Amino acid sequence: MGPDDIRAGDDVFDLRVLAHKTDTPQLPPPCRADFDGSVRVAPPATVTEEWAGYDEELRCVVSIRLEFPVEENLDTCMAPVLVVHPAFRRRGHGRHAVAFARERAAARGRSRLVLVSDSGGAGSSGSDGSGEGGDGSGGSGTTGSGDGGAASAIAAALGAREIMRLTHLRLAVADAPAPWPAPDGLTVRHWGSTVPDDLVHEAARLESTLSQDAPTGDLGWEPQPAHISRIRDFERMRIARGRRAHQCGILDGATGRMVAWTALSMTTANPDNALQAVTVVDPAYRGRDLGRLVKALNLAHCRAAEPGLTHVDSWNAEANVHMRRVNADFGFREAGARHMWETSVR
Repeated sequence: MGPDDIRAGDDVFDLRVLAHKTDTPQLPPPCRADFDGSVRVAPPATVTEEWAGYDEELRCVVSIRLEFPVEENLDTCMAPVLVVHPAFRRRGHGRHAVAFARERAAARGRSRLVLVSDSGGAGSSGSDGSGEGGDGSGGSGTTGSGDGGAASAIAAALGAREIMRLTHLRLAVADAPAPWPAPDGLTVRHWGSTVPDDLVHEAARLESTLSQDAPTGDLGWEPQPAHISRIRDFERMRIARGRRAHQCGILDGATGRMVAWTALSMTTANPDNALQAVTVVDPAYRGRDLGRLVKALNLAHCRAAEPGLTHVDSWNAEANVHMRRVNADFGFREAGARHMWETSVR
């Protein structure tokens, strides 16, 4: 499916909206501008494929998004979206969709397929990425239900194993702490969707440390290089998807180094919701509560610019005990989980 295939685009988006209502109502609803942009512009260093599956009566019953890293993790095909129409499940469509995804992965020389599914948590009330949360492609997950049971069953039937679980966290912004002054010698800067030219090298450096340090379970993910092009390509993708960002950095006044950085991202269709993207602190400055401070500063700035904002969503690897503790202290509460399953291509 290409960006000019209007009928398939309409069919797939309608299917994802329906699947969201059925499977993941706790997540922000799909945004059409976000979807259209994701078809046009791929994440950095990634080739994407969007597929729509139709039955014999030309009804769109399957949506698949495949992502192929092209600079590192060359053994992997990611399937952040693999959705079967709720009215046409238990008819083998999911099994055939996975078989097709395996074929596409093999055609591109990949040896493993990673599926993604979301499950809801008790009390959740309402995602797609880099860093702590998710401002990347997002995913409605495999053909699972809101409790993740069907997705688990499909994974078991495939002989897949769960290689990573992320906790979905939600913050009611009214519960967040107010910001406090930065320590002596440190200064604060805010910007929008594009990192200023004088800070982009620092942003690339910090994001590289995050990809090296953040726990990834058994995913076996190779770290991202510190390339400015990755930052700029990600920004182009985000803007193409109609998203806007609110970002904050804390700088060391003596050296000019950016020692902490965070970002919130918002879609066109969901003015009440922000996605927590990157949050990273320079390893040499950790232990000074700068992660919580930069988040508080950025959220206060975002709330002033976005009066409709009521909650923020984030995803942390279960193994990332430190960031989960930071977010819990900040006011985030568990709202569900995201599961990553690995199966061989052959």
